[in-house]
Amino acid sequence: MPVSFDLAELRGYHYHTGMVFAAFIPSVGREIARGGRYDNIGAVFGRARPATGFSADLKLLSSLSKQSRQVAQRELIFAPYSDDLVLSQVIRDLRAQQRAVVQQLPGQTGSAKELGCTSILEQDNKDWVVRPLV
Repeated sequence: MPVSFDLAELRGYHYHTGMVFAAFIPSVGREIARGGRYDNIGAVFGRARPATGFSADLKLLSSLSKQSRQVAQRELIFAPYSDDLVLSQVIRDLRAQQRAVVQQLPGQTGSAKELGCTSILEQDNKDWVVRPLV
């Protein structure tokens, strides 16, 4: 996921004492959260300490959650753990095509179905092919 920094970010709030930030995702045309650094917060209550905080629009986050459940319906390809360089290249190629691939880690338990995958990469002779899970 890409991360970018805007070093010219300025806000009209005077309670931030350090870096401020905002979180964005490509599908939303505005920030989904914002926050910053607050030094000496709580000094008026006798306990000054540094803190970082943020705020977010819960209605917006809820709508994004609904969208993510819809996205979860898309194809998710399971790739077994292997040192095979051809498999590694096939996985890179699939990801370059914007296809989601989950590769098993050494010693990892759990089947492709348990991981929510809809397809699996299987070796057919010397080729790796994507097949639907049945």
